[in-house]
Amino acid sequence: MPTHVSRLTLLALIFCSLLLATAQASGLGRLFGGSVTSSFPPVEEAFPLSVELAAPQEVLARWDTRDGFYLYRDKIAFALPNGEARIIELTLPEGKLLDDPYFGPMQVLYGPIEARLRLDRPLTRQALLQIEYQGCAEAGLCYPPQTVHWTLTAGTASAAPATATSPPPPLDEGSRLQSLLAGGNLPLILGAFFVAGLLLAFTACMYPMIPILSGIIAGDRHRGSGLRSFLLSLTYVEATAVTYALAGVAAGFSGIAIQANLQNPWILGSFAGLFVLLSLSMFGVFNLQMPAAVQTRLSALSAAQKGGTFIGAAVMGVLSALIVGACSGPALIAALAFISTTGDYALGGLALFTLANGMGLPLLLIGTAAGRFLPRSGPWMERIRQLFGIAFLVVAVWLLERLLPGHLALALWGALLLGIAVFLGAFDQITRDAGSLLRLRKFAGVLLLIWGSLLLLGAAGGSSDFWRPLAGFTAATVPGDGQVTATSRRVHTVAELEAALAQARAARRPVMLDVRADWCVYCIQLERTTFPAPEVQQVLRDALLLTVDVTAMSNDDKALLNHLDVFLPPAVIFYDANGNERREFRVVGFLEPAAFAARARQALLDEAQPL
Repeated sequence: MPTHVSRLTLLALIFCSLLLATAQASGLGRLFGGSVTSSFPPVEEAFPLSVELAAPQEVLARWDTRDGFYLYRDKIAFALPNGEARIIELTLPEGKLLDDPYFGPMQVLYGPIEARLRLDRPLTRQALLQIEYQGCAEAGLCYPPQTVHWTLTAGTASAAPATATSPPPPLDEGSRLQSLLAGGNLPLILGAFFVAGLLLAFTACMYPMIPILSGIIAGDRHRGSGLRSFLLSLTYVEATAVTYALAGVAAGFSGIAIQANLQNPWILGSFAGLFVLLSLSMFGVFNLQMPAAVQTRLSALSAAQKGGTFIGAAVMGVLSALIVGACSGPALIAALAFISTTGDYALGGLALFTLANGMGLPLLLIGTAAGRFLPRSGPWMERIRQLFGIAFLVVAVWLLERLLPGHLALALWGALLLGIAVFLGAFDQITRDAGSLLRLRKFAGVLLLIWGSLLLLGAAGGSSDFWRPLAGFTAATVPGDGQVTATSRRVHTVAELEAALAQARAARRPVMLDVRADWCVYCIQLERTTFPAPEVQQVLRDALLLTVDVTAMSNDDKALLNHLDVFLPPAVIFYDANGNERREFRVVGFLEPAAFAARARQALLDEAQPL
């Protein structure tokens, strides 16, 4: 067996042993036998709820809480979303002060819990009651916040869970995954997060990793078989997965994602510079390799690695996870929220490790295929290396785009397209007997020459849109560039946010808060595709629109993220006219205009009036 195969096998065995040891130490091993599922029942069994209309103006809600479980007193809330009446008084039992391991000193309620609501007028028709609550088990599990709906029928003393005629708010993917984590079914958890990662692999966040990995394979001068390419790809993917898991555990512990802290000009600029150097190496400007002394030491450790190629792939995987893959998504946020709420780092980290492996599966296939089918020597290989050199430059510009003003980033793209046009032979003369391939290549070069020129012209006019470079010369407004709409108001500190929410509450206006950053791929997609859509603008017409921009990740930005319980942008947060967040409608990641408009309509127009 080759040395690098046995070494990787040994490392894999060591990692698995450590993972299992961690799982056993944290009690995660119980999940394999299903005992945790029986120890921690579903939330509806842990906190059975019943509701009745005790009088025309009085509602009684009762939780027959199991022994060993409790509800947080200040997280119990009621509302009549459709305005049939207004809750003017809520009576709850006195709580017991508990030093809660998740939230600190809290008032909690044990045993049967009754809540009495007094309304400002008798109900004259069927009404929808919204109930919010959150509870925990003393044995070490905190359930996600719950929102349920009950139908109250005037003139009767009965109530029932809301039917299809009054549907509860939709449970988004993040909430479903967080509930799945709380349920403790390990095979189901790993399967769901692997599928979520596989779906995430086909989003814009992962696209830059394809040329990175392919370039590593193409630049491997010692590639002699598909097996080596597979192992290089596996090294890259597993380094990404381990980093993703460790960074996620750290984020759950600290409340702020490490990836967000690394999106600063020095780190992004250095990483972009690294890709420029790699590109120049691909073009043969110089031979990029480790110093001879370092290569000698590495050769002594593993002659098969030939200068540390596997180490380079692992390092690039770590950097890719921390810098390139700074994208938020429902699965990621669900795992981070679960870790921060329950402190179960083993299960949360394992879920993130599985998520990253799902994301990496297409990369593994692409890298293995690249190693098998790319030529190993000759003129064709040189041309392919140059193509990957261009791909590295694309990644470099993509990283710099997070730092630069929109028009400067557009100018960089224009310059890059002009350089590619020259590389393709846009200015080369061809003879009449030139072949079809050469003519097609020149045609592509001319097209890129024209488009690159338009981008430079658009950048000179202040445009920042790659697909509409000349929009800056027209009267039309180009969407994006960090604003939800032209009327969106920026808030920079927690104090400014609270002041804006207070003003909206005084004016009885709902609020939509957009948490975004220039380096956030999904943020740009929302700003350019979703927010400007007519159906979305129609829903937002009466709402106060606020924007929190955390591009710089200053101390004020971090304080805002912590205050809003946001790990990574984007996050779109809705508040009703009373200033209460409609948490169940929070949007994480990208939504198409139609889906976003439907969600915003429920959050902003079907207002709740909680006490």
